[in-house]
Amino acid sequence: MAEATLRPQGGLAPIGRTWGRISPSLVPVLAVLTALLLTVPFMILTGGRGDVGRGLAISGTAYSALIEGSLGVAINDTVTPDDLELVTTFTQAGAFTVRDLRRLGQDAAALSAVGINTAQRYAEILPALGEVSDEGLAELSVSVGEIQSLGVETLNTMRPMIAELNEAERGDVRALAEPYVIGLDALPSNAREAISALAPSTAAMGDADLLRYMQILNSEGIVRLERLVSTIDRLGEANIALDSPEASALAAIASLEVGADNTDPGQAARSAASAVLEAIAIVEPLTAAGITDPTRLNEQVQLVRALYEQGILTNADVGTALNEELDDAIANNTLIRRPGDRLIVGAGSMLTGTVTTTNADGATVPQTLYARLGNSAIIFFPENLEQMLVRSIPFIIAGLAVALGFKAGVFNIGAEGQLYAGAILAVWVAISPIFAGLPPVIHLPLIIVMGIVGGFLWGAIPGALKAYTGAHEVIVTIMLNYISIRLVDWLIKSTDPVILLDINASTPKTPDLIEALRMPQFTDLSPWVIVAAGIVVFLLALWSRRKKASGMRAFVQPAILGGVTLVVGLFLQFINVRGALHLGFVIMVAAVWLTDWFLQKTTLGFELRTVGANSDAARYAGMNVRWNIILALALGGALAGLAGAIEVTSVQYNMKPLFFAGVGFDAIAVALLARSNPRSMPIAGLLWGALLTGAGLMQIRADISIDLVKIIQALIIMFIAADAIVRYVWRVPKSDEKVTNIFAKGWGS
Repeated sequence: MAEATLRPQGGLAPIGRTWGRISPSLVPVLAVLTALLLTVPFMILTGGRGDVGRGLAISGTAYSALIEGSLGVAINDTVTPDDLELVTTFTQAGAFTVRDLRRLGQDAAALSAVGINTAQRYAEILPALGEVSDEGLAELSVSVGEIQSLGVETLNTMRPMIAELNEAERGDVRALAEPYVIGLDALPSNAREAISALAPSTAAMGDADLLRYMQILNSEGIVRLERLVSTIDRLGEANIALDSPEASALAAIASLEVGADNTDPGQAARSAASAVLEAIAIVEPLTAAGITDPTRLNEQVQLVRALYEQGILTNADVGTALNEELDDAIANNTLIRRPGDRLIVGAGSMLTGTVTTTNADGATVPQTLYARLGNSAIIFFPENLEQMLVRSIPFIIAGLAVALGFKAGVFNIGAEGQLYAGAILAVWVAISPIFAGLPPVIHLPLIIVMGIVGGFLWGAIPGALKAYTGAHEVIVTIMLNYISIRLVDWLIKSTDPVILLDINASTPKTPDLIEALRMPQFTDLSPWVIVAAGIVVFLLALWSRRKKASGMRAFVQPAILGGVTLVVGLFLQFINVRGALHLGFVIMVAAVWLTDWFLQKTTLGFELRTVGANSDAARYAGMNVRWNIILALALGGALAGLAGAIEVTSVQYNMKPLFFAGVGFDAIAVALLARSNPRSMPIAGLLWGALLTGAGLMQIRADISIDLVKIIQALIIMFIAADAIVRYVWRVPKSDEKVTNIFAKGWGS
């Protein structure tokens, strides 16, 4: 596909030139945006079932939930008196207690599912049938449908036969009906004698009619046929003809779609019948009160219940509470409406505030931060962001591992196996009696170092095979993944002898790391440690710029770096409400910086990049191509091993078979998204972690499959790999960069 070109004309020329200058660097961002937009039709077709408006609403809900589940940011409405207008109107008609709210909500939800017109129709039909229960109405609906399917005349003709067979033994009737399966085209010889013996009234029937009636008996059963005949009589007593619209309306009850999908037809019919009865109970008083939106009424009922549960409303009479307490409650509190009929209560009427909770250690931590904007509020949930950061760490470090191979022109698909190799060696050092006497201040760094060593050695294997035998690294690293995963599986599950198995555990896993060997959390640090870190960063940056600037200019950038370190450190400590955010985050930042420094500032890094750009030129320049290939894959393995060691010391504190669940393979996508640039790796890894972290909430809120995130990820990878599509769609001109990233050599290299 040809590259898109920009031809700005007239007044658009400055905009076109600006876009042409900045857009090439935005291709990864545009790829992500294109993938997100392209999944909207999926939601319209699946969740919206072809309804564009509904599909767009689901898309908005899904993506807002994705943002909230990952970044912890949401915008919700605050409670106003207008939000409770319908329930206030309804509860003024008479005494209405808190206990009645739950029933009102159920009835309103049922009426919303059934529909006001349909409920009014059933309110006219059902009184003629007398008192009926949920199960009775469900059975009646199913029976009417079957009667209409079989034919009322057929059943009336079979009445004498049904009455006679109903008096016989059930076993004899089943044995008599068993041969008459659907598809049998003729009455067997000597069949009449056996049938007439139990049902003498059949003697006058023709062969064709008798065969059809026996087939009906075989498929329905005598008990069911007796019930169908009783239903005909019941409808006759109620003056409802089987071919009337009223009968068709009764038959339609069983097929009403209410509530959650149910694969059991019987349960679905009972749920529908229950909803119809609940809708009938409320439709008349609701319409009398002038309320025509039961869905909104139900939402308001749930909100009132939440106000009572939070102690905002206290009067036992709901109408009195809404009239006398609601205005003061809204004026004196910040009441934020949340999806799922939940409520956030902020003390006072300040524009900003914090809702706190108590964590497992008994400490008071921020649960929610909010800022009011008119009748809405911006909400921040630190726990969600904390979880996303923790989940992103291994993707960022493993992405560096893959990118390092890309820089050398080799495709490292072995990050998964290198993760396992590093992690299992780290666990062995952590639990082995050989190292039990080491103090934690030495033992924990040794665990991390051995994780790096394990990944380094595992990565060096495909490097050496490629360098000295020409074996393609893609094949070798893929095979080594399986070897590593199965080797770890055997080491953990082996019982004779026991190698790394925790024999006291109910599932196969290694023993847990002791408390002293677990990675410290940000909450374990004194704020003064973070201040000291900011000062150290300032001094190091100042020393590195000692020859580049003079006077006050020499202090500006170091001061900014030191200030950013201080602010970010304190912020990470603040959001660590679950105690999950660990110092592996700092190690990740150091790994990103060191990888970039190695590639850009060292001779080895320059040689590695040169080999990736043109191995023949590198060889001609005197560089050792074999050594650089081995080094690239070994260092990539070391980074992957580091990610594995951090995970076992910071998140799970043990290792199980199939521990990493595709992290190494996802790292390939992260590296592609970052275009193998270490400086872009944190952004790409955070995006990947955000997609996975927010997927669960997106599924719950929008009621869509969690696999939608996998579709988004696949589309992102496709658009990154085939960026000509993105350039064409967004009119991005060809980049003027002289050197392009080379991900991997061809199969013949």
